Amino acid sequence: MRILVTGGGGYLGSNIIDHFSDQHEFINISLTHRAKWATNNVLVDLAKPLDYLEFDQPIDMIINCVECHPTRYDNSEKMKKNYISIMKNLISYAKSRNISRFVHFSINHINTVENDYQQAKFVAEGLVRNCGLKHVIFKPSIIFGENSPFDYLLDSLVKRSFLFRFWNTEAKFAPVHLFDVFSNIDFLFKSPDKWNDTYTLLGPEVVGFEELLLRHSRKLPFVIDAPSAFLGRAFLGAAKSRHLQLLIDWMNVDNTAQANYLVLPKRPYRI
Repeated sequence: MRILVTGGGGYLGSNIIDHFSDQHEFINISLTHRAKWATNNVLVDLAKPLDYLEFDQPIDMIINCVECHPTRYDNSEKMKKNYISIMKNLISYAKSRNISRFVHFSINHINTVENDYQQAKFVAEGLVRNCGLKHVIFKPSIIFGENSPFDYLLDSLVKRSFLFRFWNTEAKFAPVHLFDVFSNIDFLFKSPDKWNDTYTLLGPEVVGFEELLLRHSRKLPFVIDAPSAFLGRAFLGAAKSRHLQLLIDWMNVDNTAQANYLVLPKRPYRI
């Protein structure tokens, strides 16, 4: 297949291209040239109409891995509008070029819409479900493995001699390994009857954040309850990347849900 990946310069998109490059031909659309093994890396602002975008051969499928990072915009309202514009433009482009299959990656913990980030994700899912294209929505939990942003966050924490507890001790997580996500994508490629559905991808275990820290390092830093959430975040001053800021936000909400897989996950977080 000839697959157009949007957001292929990010962690998930670039690894999808890398993993499946022997089986399929990929074109990456991103704001960077970082996608590995893509036939072409095309710099395009997806928030603008894509009528001009042409390729020398037809595209069989779009895999959308674009993330909406609040820290990229002046405020969260602009982030939401930009992300929704991207989704509308991609769907319109797919229809205009007769690209019949659309795979969209969302997040798994939109239980209630409490902020602009969640609303952007919620609206995007609705646009995909009602687009009239053959579609699948994947809603993975926090993804780990292969130098993920989550592993990097834990690495940065366990190196410290002490931590302010910035996370919700009641929140539970079910991290899913990147290769378990790949297994579900691969099964989808081979299963024409599994389209037009939503699949929530969780890891095989539900654990708390401190348990994840312990498994990552075998030894916890000394943990102190932060007097305020702001101080806890300020303590993490090194966590400047957009991915890490999103992960820090997720540490205060449950990241579990009713799982719905194509292929059952096999890999628990590090043992």
